[in-house]
Amino acid sequence: MDISSVTSAMVYSSNRTKEYNSNLDKDAFLNLLVTQLRYQNPLEPMKDTEFISQMAQFTSLEQAKNTNKITKINAAYNMVGKFVIGTIKDESGNLKEVAGIVDSVRVEKDEAYLVVDSKEIPYEAVNEVTDIINNVEQYRLTIQNMRFNMAYNMLGREIKAKIGDKEITGIVEGIRSVDGMLKLIVGEYQLTVDDVYEIK
Repeated sequence: MDISSVTSAMVYSSNRTKEYNSNLDKDAFLNLLVTQLRYQNPLEPMKDTEFISQMAQFTSLEQAKNTNKITKINAAYNMVGKFVIGTIKDESGNLKEVAGIVDSVRVEKDEAYLVVDSKEIPYEAVNEVTDIINNVEQYRLTIQNMRFNMAYNMLGREIKAKIGDKEITGIVEGIRSVDGMLKLIVGEYQLTVDDVYEIK
């Protein structure tokens, strides 16, 4: 008996009550196979090769489902510590946007939920993901470049600076890196860009 004919019959009957789900899960596949065996022609029973072929399809279907589940859960865990924007339903059933850093992941019935400020965003409802670490690093590099440009522009110029209660006035003679921090050489002093409050 051709499995396509049974499929057509099942689809036709199910369409009367609900929309047909094109994603065939393992339960639907087994029900389909049982129906096929039950209504097969006794004079033309299913051959072993056909049965093995259909069981192989079932195995592939199950493996694909498990792979998709694992991939989804792994992707959700990879979002921990990242900034996400997603949508959830409030108590009234209305959709609202939630944004924040993912604290943890909760998995229930093969579904992954991202925990953001005690709110749970379904994995499929995530609209945007931003790597906070990269953004912080980019910000640090930007500030570092700005400080270097400011220090470079002070070379050979007279500046006024303040360290604690001490006022310092002098010419910036050079720039030095001390423990990763830029220092302006003014006479016997080593100043930071933040210490300077006036440039002449």
